[in-house]
Amino acid sequence: MNLIKITEGKTKLLIPEVEKLTRKNIVFFNPQMEFSRDISIAIAQISKPKDFCDALAGSGARGIRIANETECKTTVNDINPQAFELIKKNKKLNKVDIRATNLDANLLLSKEGFDFIDIDPFGAPVRFIDSALRSIGNGGILAVTATDTSALCGTYPRACKRKYDAAPLRTDYYNELGLRILIAYLTRSALRYDISIKPIFSHCTRHYLRVYLQIKKSRKDANKILGEINHIQHCFTCLNREFSKLDELKSTCTCGADLRSAGPLWTTGFADPGFCERLKKQLINDNFRTMHESVKLVELIEEEQRVEIPYYNIHKIFKKLGIPAIPMNEIMERLNESGFIATRTHFSALGIRTDASISDIYSILRD
Repeated sequence: MNLIKITEGKTKLLIPEVEKLTRKNIVFFNPQMEFSRDISIAIAQISKPKDFCDALAGSGARGIRIANETECKTTVNDINPQAFELIKKNKKLNKVDIRATNLDANLLLSKEGFDFIDIDPFGAPVRFIDSALRSIGNGGILAVTATDTSALCGTYPRACKRKYDAAPLRTDYYNELGLRILIAYLTRSALRYDISIKPIFSHCTRHYLRVYLQIKKSRKDANKILGEINHIQHCFTCLNREFSKLDELKSTCTCGADLRSAGPLWTTGFADPGFCERLKKQLINDNFRTMHESVKLVELIEEEQRVEIPYYNIHKIFKKLGIPAIPMNEIMERLNESGFIATRTHFSALGIRTDASISDIYSILRD
């Protein structure tokens, strides 16, 4: 295994030299995840956990950086013996006091407790979630990455049903549905242990979905969030979409066409605006190489929380109307002048979030 030395943040890293990222890589390291790791560092600096666990560490990049750039006690684990050896080399390179372990992640999490657990597998995270929920401390943070977006976002619906016990739908806002299905799955898993969750920050970036959940061990609070897991009904004829409880699902849209359903999924905010403000300030203070990109993302996500209903793809709407598209800023101005909220979305450059109904949108854009 040929190694090269790079620098991320304030940390030097030895990483494998590979031409293409696949499951067959001897030790996995994705340079495009520097952006994600920067956000993790900032969130750890804000939350100040006592014990951080990078449960599926690969080269150890995230865990080594957490140890080097924050003040929390860190465990960096990978079941791959060669990854374990690379973790130890990166530990020595940075002279950080981490605990490197070579265990199955579920075994490690079943034996010990942590305040901040990071689950970042190649593919679906589902087989690690129960162990993580049993290990996480009250008030702790569980960070989860899913790279099996083709299942969550509707390309392979049977895979989504098998892994996440949910029905996806390939709509124009497919990536937001994927994120909401993932949060709902994590929430339903937590409810079995009388755990309430709060998404403090979530995003869809490039090839992956990423969720940060604040954990609260409370049966009372767990009961309160039951109502935040519902379904969505979508009309492919008029593009109407609305959240619905299971016992309130309808078969026909107001336009007369059939409705299609997806879920269960998370139907409220996927980030906390107050936490977004703190995260933005921390990212600016840290001045990472990805700062401009990450701050822009946080600002977009904070603004998005004003509207819960999924975003609209503007090109799809103008195609339905059969008229030429107009600039996004003009669309938002028209919606605002009509008394509606309108924001951009981080999910798509062509997306707009608004509390206007589809009929209101059509009426405003026709004028």
